[in-house]
Amino acid sequence: MGFSIILGILIVITLLAWIMGYYVLLKFVTRMETSWQRITHLLAHVERSTNDFLMMLDQMGKLPAGTTESMEKVMEEMQDPSNERGEQLHSFAILNERLEDLFEQVEEDPDVKDPELTETSQDLKTTLTLLETASQSYNHAVTKYNKSITAIPTKYVASIHQFKPQNVLDETVKRLSSSDTAI
Repeated sequence: MGFSIILGILIVITLLAWIMGYYVLLKFVTRMETSWQRITHLLAHVERSTNDFLMMLDQMGKLPAGTTESMEKVMEEMQDPSNERGEQLHSFAILNERLEDLFEQVEEDPDVKDPELTETSQDLKTTLTLLETASQSYNHAVTKYNKSITAIPTKYVASIHQFKPQNVLDETVKRLSSSDTAI
């Protein structure tokens, strides 16, 4: 009688630990995916704003030759769902560098004083800042998730349910940048 009660209590405790561990893992996966959805939304906004910005510069005749094609190629890589998340952000980093160069050219040119261009430029800069914040949020969620799949109670749940460690975006972008796969 005593053995069956102890065994029953152990089974209940094990099931509760299992359910709580699974819940914790799902919570972190949900946070990661929510953060990534925000990043993809911001990347799409950057693409739309960049196209508007390039079109305005082209209409003014201030766009260097070949810029539109190279930027479109980078934006395609950035929005390609078959690419890893880090690869998409690496493409964004390349796009960001090129946009910074264009921003500098526009600011240095005294002939360019279009208020619509200034507004689009400010919108792009704001979105780039928001994207940086969203990336930090994603990295924080990934770090917490990776810690949770190595902690003792959830470690066993993670291994049985095939939860795999995720890469922090900064590490992936640095790895891609160091391999110098510029587009």
